[in-house]
Amino acid sequence: MTAGAFELRRPMGRTVHVYPADMVRVLTFACVIGVHTVSTVNPLDSVPGGAVVMLLHFTREAFFVLTAFVLTHRYRDGGVHPLPFWRRRLLLVGVPYVVWSVVYTGLGLVTAPLPIGPALLVLLRNVATGTAWFHLYFLLVSLQFYLVFPLFRRLLLVTRGRHGMLLAASAFLQVLIDLWLHDPVPTGAKAELLPYLGSVLLSYQFFLVLGGVAAVHASRVDSWIRGHTGLIVAAVLLGGALAEGRYQWSIAHGVGAEFATDVFQPVMLPWSVAVTAAFYAIGAAWADRRAGGRASRFVERASDRSFGVFLLHPTILWALTVAGAASPAAQLSAPWSSFAVYGVAVVGALLVVEVLQRTAISLPLTGKSRTAGRGWGLPRRTRAAASADTGGSDAIEAGQPALRSMDA
Repeated sequence: MTAGAFELRRPMGRTVHVYPADMVRVLTFACVIGVHTVSTVNPLDSVPGGAVVMLLHFTREAFFVLTAFVLTHRYRDGGVHPLPFWRRRLLLVGVPYVVWSVVYTGLGLVTAPLPIGPALLVLLRNVATGTAWFHLYFLLVSLQFYLVFPLFRRLLLVTRGRHGMLLAASAFLQVLIDLWLHDPVPTGAKAELLPYLGSVLLSYQFFLVLGGVAAVHASRVDSWIRGHTGLIVAAVLLGGALAEGRYQWSIAHGVGAEFATDVFQPVMLPWSVAVTAAFYAIGAAWADRRAGGRASRFVERASDRSFGVFLLHPTILWALTVAGAASPAAQLSAPWSSFAVYGVAVVGALLVVEVLQRTAISLPLTGKSRTAGRGWGLPRRTRAAASADTGGSDAIEAGQPALRSMDA
């Protein structure tokens, strides 16, 4: 393992900052805005749009790998006290989840108004199911993961020495889950439940297990990825070809583009793992060369703001498309409309989050405590790993002895 991957800092105890995770986070969030942009700007039955979405749909799985990796890495060194742990997660993720569920339910009511009673029922349903907007499932699943995390960590401990078997069993189960969820004609109770199962923890269990196991074996994983970049590139090319080939096969056999890009397909498993590994390899190469310059500080600050950008960017997409044919997004033809909206969404979300993080409402809206906020080109202050388990985290606390105690 090279020095660029993990940087030890000891001002508040022995902590480790995994810089490649910053790059993984930034690249994943950039791609998730891409998939949301393409899906929002283009018709859901657009075959070219679906071809792009198919290749970008790894973001959901990568999110959960990263979430489990960061959280497990942080808590490897000591026990988890459930009540304080849950209280903190509720503050960092639960509060933004409820606030943004209210915001997005309100946006939905702008175009489809309801009386106050039915509107409140819609809000309650949205909060309970993670369906206030297309991206809030992630927060609800994360909250479920936090609930079971003490048991999850225990599972990793009792299976040490057999993590390969754990991953194999989890992958097999994920294939079965995907085959069951990817149903073109569900009936009965399954048809009623299927729209909400994307907000259920079990639907993503393999990617959480993968992230947790990778965190336990962080040093080995880092070394392996650095030593097998050629294999990772080959896996990305093969996985992408399989994913896109599956999509084109589905289209050729009369499947609609929206269903053909469904994230719950077994073919998405190798594709998502390959891209996540590739992003880490890019992050490792960046970490080895970072020297505190503007580009490095941009990546670190983008990583720090990514959770807020994730929460907020659909409001910009909504504003640019809500007027239909009269909306700004409709003034350009495809694919230029997607490129233009993407640029506005990224820049606009970053600017709004930059402002919000300097206000008293930063925590409920961005998942981050209020900060004075330095400019993007100035040296940043060392930040504690206070929110290391959220999508916008940038630091990971862990003691090196934990690598030896769990890495077996």
